[in-house]
Amino acid sequence: MAIVRVPRPPRDTNGFAAAWGYLTTILKGLSLTGKIFVKQLLKLEKTETLEWPEQPSTYGDRFKGKHFLTKREDGQVRCTACFLCATACPAQCIHIEAGQHPDNEIEKFPVRFEIDILRCVFCGFCEEACPVDAIRLGPEYAMVDTSEKKWVYTKDYLVDRPALHGGIHSVKPENPKHFSIDHEPSAPERHASVHHGSH
Repeated sequence: MAIVRVPRPPRDTNGFAAAWGYLTTILKGLSLTGKIFVKQLLKLEKTETLEWPEQPSTYGDRFKGKHFLTKREDGQVRCTACFLCATACPAQCIHIEAGQHPDNEIEKFPVRFEIDILRCVFCGFCEEACPVDAIRLGPEYAMVDTSEKKWVYTKDYLVDRPALHGGIHSVKPENPKHFSIDHEPSAPERHASVHHGSH
């Protein structure tokens, strides 16, 4: 292990000069702040202050805000409880409990889907990992509250909160199921399956 020797900083023997420099720097900063204040007060200069929440802020299309779960065409949650989003989450803030769906065409569904939003880092890995477009990060950015219960987003909140206006339907089509032994595909079905697999 090497030792790097550096010279000591020069000692300022003139305390008055140091105090004067300190005072003049503060006065320069205060004068600049005062000039900006007067100009914006007299509307001589445009202010960048945003009157939130009366004037909502706008972000880009790639902004990652509050999470939400998408719906199928029949209104049910699109999530299949595959746990890929929870596995990809670096903060481990997604908790899913899977259950068997009453409809045999749907294998699983989330009985419980919760996100501890205080641990979330809004990286978007859950959105990228989801194979069925079930979870997304939307444009909502206002997340101010004092209650601890509000910081755990439940399935009902993620699917149908007031800001979603009845829920968001996924734009991704349903994945066709594989043909089994019990079902012999017809010629059009075989042709569609081959055509779909070629992409």
